[in-house]
Amino acid sequence: MNRRAALLTLALLALAGWCAWRLRERWREEKAHERAVLSRAAQRKKLLPPAPLDPPQPVVPAQYSEVAQRTLFSKDRNPTEIVEVKPPPPKPPLPPLPSYYGQVRLGEPVIFLSAAGEPQKTYRAGDKVGGKDKFVIVGFDEEKITLSFNDETVEKKLDDLRPKEAPAQAAAPRPAPAPQPASSSAPLASNSRSLDSAGEKKDEIIGAPYGGGFFACVAGDNSPDGTIKDGKRKVISHTLFGQNCHWETIR
Repeated sequence: MNRRAALLTLALLALAGWCAWRLRERWREEKAHERAVLSRAAQRKKLLPPAPLDPPQPVVPAQYSEVAQRTLFSKDRNPTEIVEVKPPPPKPPLPPLPSYYGQVRLGEPVIFLSAAGEPQKTYRAGDKVGGKDKFVIVGFDEEKITLSFNDETVEKKLDDLRPKEAPAQAAAPRPAPAPQPASSSAPLASNSRSLDSAGEKKDEIIGAPYGGGFFACVAGDNSPDGTIKDGKRKVISHTLFGQNCHWETIR
């Protein structure tokens, strides 16, 4: 054990000596480097001239347009010309809508219409109806119809387009009776005039004209189909929406 302890002690002493020698060598190198740096003369470096400044931009009149256009005495003064825009012209009024008489929906649907001054005809979707100012039929069903006129769309209920039955014309007022003579024939003449007036009122069964030789029926008229009166024939037709009645001129 003593021999091993002696060998370890020698090894430690040798390591300590080697470390001391390395420290001394390093210290000597640092000192030599320090002397070399301190003994070196300082070198003078050239100073570079500063970069040139950007030249000023030339004067542009557009940059001072606001200053030139305005003054201290009138803030709203400017050379802008005010252009008056005229309002668009008003749209032309819609012509009278056609009258509705019924439709048939078996196969391709067709509708029965009559424009002002024209007889009743059948039309389909896409057809034109009317005189000079014509409507275009966009579409229709059992309740309403859509028409187009000058890029304007009009949608109406069919019940609103049905022709209104013209009311019976009121009987003309009877003139005041003349003074009755003493004869017994005066009451008979008065009764005759009353019967004639009542008879004329009863015969008013032809309504307002549709145009094209067609006339409306009067409410309460019970005359049968085919009745002829004053050169006109009564026509009663049956459609899916009920009974249609009108008078037409015999040609």
